[in-house]
Amino acid sequence: MKKIVNVILVTSLVVTFSCKKESNDSESSVVRSLQENAKVPKTKIEFDREIHNFGQISQGEIVETTVSIKNIGENDLYIVDAHGSCGCTVPEVTKEAIEPGESAPIKVKFDSNGKSGEVTKTVMVTCNTAKVVENFKIKASIRSSDKSQKN
Repeated sequence: MKKIVNVILVTSLVVTFSCKKESNDSESSVVRSLQENAKVPKTKIEFDREIHNFGQISQGEIVETTVSIKNIGENDLYIVDAHGSCGCTVPEVTKEAIEPGESAPIKVKFDSNGKSGEVTKTVMVTCNTAKVVENFKIKASIRSSDKSQKN
C-alpha cells in the first residue's frame, strides 16, 4: 500500500512538472529526491508545536519563528523539501540527516505585506515518514495600516 501511495505521489509530481514549458533543475531534483525518498526506511517525527501564533502584527511586517522537528523513530530522518502554502511563508530546513532522538530547527519567515485580518498558513515538510508530507501551521492577526491615523 505504501509503495502505491509513493508511486502515485511521484507520478503526479512528474506529470505536474512535465506540463510546464521550461524545465527547472530544482523541480527535477525534487522529483528525484522524492523517488529516492520512497526507498529510504521510514521514521517518525514530532514538532515542538503544531501551531505557532505570532499574535497581532502590523501589515507589511516580516516576522520569524523557529519550530523544532524531532526524529522520534528508529531510522535517520531526511527532509526532502519544505515550503509554505503561499509565497509569503518561507521555511528553511537542514538537508543533513537527523538521527533518531535528535532535533533540528525549521526557521520560518512570514511576510504580512498585502494581508489583513486573521491569517493561517501551512508549512509542509516532505520527509521519509509514513505520511510523506508532515505539516504545522502559523497564525497571525494582521492590523491594516490606516494612513488617516498617521496624519
